[in-house]
Amino acid sequence: MSTRYRSRARPWISSVVCAWGLALGFLTQADALTEQRVEVTIKDFTFVTKQVPLQLNMPILILIRNEDQVRHDFGSSVFQGNPTEVESDGVISYGSGIQGVFLNPTGAAMIRMTIGRPGRYEFKCSIHQNMKGELLLMNVEAV
Repeated sequence: MSTRYRSRARPWISSVVCAWGLALGFLTQADALTEQRVEVTIKDFTFVTKQVPLQLNMPILILIRNEDQVRHDFGSSVFQGNPTEVESDGVISYGSGIQGVFLNPTGAAMIRMTIGRPGRYEFKCSIHQNMKGELLLMNVEAV
């Protein structure tokens, strides 16, 4: 009798495990879809930005690659007012007082944050004063 009980329980347990796996897969997929990506390439002392229209109050991931053979900085005042996570050279920094990140030749960094106010947010290289770019966040209402 205990053998029959076990054989009936196994399909139920495998169904629960399968449902949990599907739910976790959908949650992971939903998280990936809600993170907005901005790609910034530094090449020939210029910021080349590729971004989708950014929405307010949604996580933003800024990926920065330095393709030059000199050190550059990627800084902005927007990082100072928002909780920010910066990952560069295997080091992760957190805080709302972060000013930016230095990138060695051929280096890369990731910056994660959420911005709650619309506007134009300038970023620049403090080493090379003529290098500037901007992020544009718009407050667009549904029509």
